[in-house]
Amino acid sequence: MTKLVLLTTSQIADQLQVDPSTVRKWVAKGLLKAVTLPGGHHRFRQEDIEALLAEAAS
Repeated sequence: MTKLVLLTTSQIADQLQVDPSTVRKWVAKGLLKAVTLPGGHHRFRQEDIEALLAEAAS
């Protein structure tokens, strides 16, 4: 069984070398999948980020 790892907006921004506000805009536009916490913060699955990168590379 694999453990679900959720990353923060800042962690994703660091990985993608963009500003955290860019990550939030991508979520709002539906370009990036996110889990929204009760306080409105977003968390991201590493698998979704890898899929986004693979799609962008093709």
